[in-house]
Amino acid sequence: MDQMTAPEGIRNFADGVATKTLLIFSPDLNLCFCLSMLFQDRFHVVTNTDLSMIEPLAVGESADLIIVDALPSERLIAQLDAMRSARGCVPVILLYAYNARTGALDRAIRSHVDSVFYKPVEIAAITRRIEELLPLPDSQV
Repeated sequence: MDQMTAPEGIRNFADGVATKTLLIFSPDLNLCFCLSMLFQDRFHVVTNTDLSMIEPLAVGESADLIIVDALPSERLIAQLDAMRSARGCVPVILLYAYNARTGALDRAIRSHVDSVFYKPVEIAAITRRIEELLPLPDSQV
């Protein structure tokens, strides 16, 4: 399957108006672009390559769901905690390339995010998880 093609069963807007905001953080511009293109017909998508902006953008953009492409770290855990204390419980999906050296942090960060996907990511699986965490109203199915 072409990764830019939406998997079967993807929900589309009936009226073309995005009512929920998806915030994507990744140092990889290509990943930001691909995810933005994939989800732009269902969500207002905001992308950023600077992970230090997670808290101000999550609050300022009123994000409904956040996708973070970053290795687990103590700093990332602190940023997620600060964001959630300022904004409340916003669903977070973490994407990263698993490394055995990050095993302890992998276990630690799981209590700070809603889902973890290891790279290479399966777009259909991420899409299903987004739909579980951020269901669209029936009028937008």
